[in-house]
Amino acid sequence: MPPLRWDNNAMTAAEEPISHDGFEISVDEAAYLVEYLDLIGLLPEVLAVYNPMTSAEMVDGWKAHQHQRLTERGILTSTGALPEVAEQMRTLAHSQETLAIRITPLQQADTMLRLAIATRYGRFVVASRTRDIFLVQSVPVNAWQDAVRMTLDTNLGTAEPAPLSQTLQLSVADVNKIGAASAGAVSDLLTEMGIHPRDAAVLNAASTPTVATEITAARRVDGIVRRSATAVTILDTTHGRVMAWPHIGPDRSTWISYAAGEPHRLRTAIAGLLEQFDSE
Repeated sequence: MPPLRWDNNAMTAAEEPISHDGFEISVDEAAYLVEYLDLIGLLPEVLAVYNPMTSAEMVDGWKAHQHQRLTERGILTSTGALPEVAEQMRTLAHSQETLAIRITPLQQADTMLRLAIATRYGRFVVASRTRDIFLVQSVPVNAWQDAVRMTLDTNLGTAEPAPLSQTLQLSVADVNKIGAASAGAVSDLLTEMGIHPRDAAVLNAASTPTVATEITAARRVDGIVRRSATAVTILDTTHGRVMAWPHIGPDRSTWISYAAGEPHRLRTAIAGLLEQFDSE
């Protein structure tokens, strides 16, 4: 699953290492760029960008090699990093809010696509990382739901919504109980909870999806980063796409809603995720 880039409001496979709105480099080059810009430990954890050298004897040579490659790409110059590159990296590192996304095709080994959407001073930047490639781009939108929609439409694709008859709400305790059950027992357990057998069959399929996408959030306040306690989940199944998201119930505890994975539900899901910070 290669990272993609926007071009005239669509995304296409990245071909050029740098453009006016973003850049593509190797993961090793990204790790060096983080050190060069003094941003060690500040990028979203989902990107897992770090110096891979475990031997002190190899570090200097590794750094020299990455510096040369970034210079050849035009990202580093005699006066430092390109301003637009440095600004995008600092938006990721010092974002006011961040959504971390993991797209995992469960039937393909070692193909997780990691993404981080960050906002700072009204600007949105998305970074994507595969095993080998690191891509950063500005996102031409003004709101979270639009940034997430553009990112997921391109990297996850569209799918038919699963035929759930209604939005189902389960307590966190019920969700944990379902997660601990064997695959063959999930439908019966859901039926015992009062869920219609047809909906139970859909949620049973969602317990073994073909692709699982997890979205978590982080908010920075006064230099302190708080992370969401739960995640928005998109599950592609044999019955279609199912979406699950947290919300705060009247009892102030967290509940999980399950619904057909229709595009308009994404705004509700992301709002529920960010709502957790306001309730703390």
